[in-house]
Amino acid sequence: MLIKEKLSIRQFTLLTFLVMVGDMILIYPSLVTAIGKQDAWLCSLLGLPIGLGIMWVLYKLHRTHPQLSLFEICTKLLGTWVGSVFSIAYLFYFVIGAAICVREVGDFMTTQTYLQTPIRVIILMIILSLVWGLMHGFRTLGLTSELLTPIVVVFIVFLFLGLIPQAKSTNLQPYFDLPLIRIIDSTIRAAFTSFGELIVLSVFLPYVNPGPHFKRDFLLATLFGGLLLTLLLLLSIMVMGATVTQHSIYISYVLSQKINIGNFFERIEAFMAIAWLISTYFKSLLYLFAFVLGTAQLFRLKTYKPLILPSSLLLFALGILIAPNVIFYTDTIMPAWVDWDITVSFLIPLFLLLVYRIRSRKSKTISSDRIIP
Repeated sequence: MLIKEKLSIRQFTLLTFLVMVGDMILIYPSLVTAIGKQDAWLCSLLGLPIGLGIMWVLYKLHRTHPQLSLFEICTKLLGTWVGSVFSIAYLFYFVIGAAICVREVGDFMTTQTYLQTPIRVIILMIILSLVWGLMHGFRTLGLTSELLTPIVVVFIVFLFLGLIPQAKSTNLQPYFDLPLIRIIDSTIRAAFTSFGELIVLSVFLPYVNPGPHFKRDFLLATLFGGLLLTLLLLLSIMVMGATVTQHSIYISYVLSQKINIGNFFERIEAFMAIAWLISTYFKSLLYLFAFVLGTAQLFRLKTYKPLILPSSLLLFALGILIAPNVIFYTDTIMPAWVDWDITVSFLIPLFLLLVYRIRSRKSKTISSDRIIP
């Protein structure tokens, strides 16, 4: 194994939660509301069992070869050449996912906080912190998640509590006013934009200490993250309305600016930005780590650390070139990204499971024929 360290189940579930909420804290409500309108909260709720089904498929794929990562499973089941093609496809997905997370942070900081700072400076600072995290290893990543996850949860709870007095149920009306096809479309988008991106965890599942409650904790972490995003979406519609939620890219940041309790508890948007930056950092770090680790496994290197610097330089270039502006990102990249999530997180794992079942049956048939005289 390229990674000698292993995480505890608690550390891995915390990382799962951070990757689940990640950049979704800011952009999830607008993504789902763009199609679901005022019924988007219901679509998000209906997407939870679909999301858990995605996680079940990923877990079953892991259990076929518990000691192998996603890239190694592809090679094991499909052979060297075909498996390498699938591995390269996943590498491309992970590096583009990391670049999008980095670009999201750059666009947010340059449009909301540091208006006069060049986006290249922001992206460079983010990548330097990612390199620092990768150089310190997988174990340090798990320990840091234990330290920072409570901060993210507390800040989000502050946001929810501050918004409750301004919530209006009339903004959810009329109920069930959308055609069935749009409800289905919005439900699929809600499930795969949040749960689908957890495919990156399949790279790190072999590096978790096994335990009797691993499956339960893994699914509960994703369920809790999905419920949190659904509640955030519901409050966004009840406070701002479906139209404003749809057209506000950083709706959670806008919501935090509206909080004012007794002219004392207000202006907590900095807290919301910190929570989003922490969760997005861990998500982009795991995506970059998966790219580095997968590249090392694909070329059968003895260590992944020499790949950190060139991968970070590639990420810097992609973070700048991936989109000319934030409008291009929201209008062009995100609609296509849902289809990509469906492919890499559900269709390909299902295909790999099918190949495993077929090969297992063939091996059992061959072994039984050898036993029978």
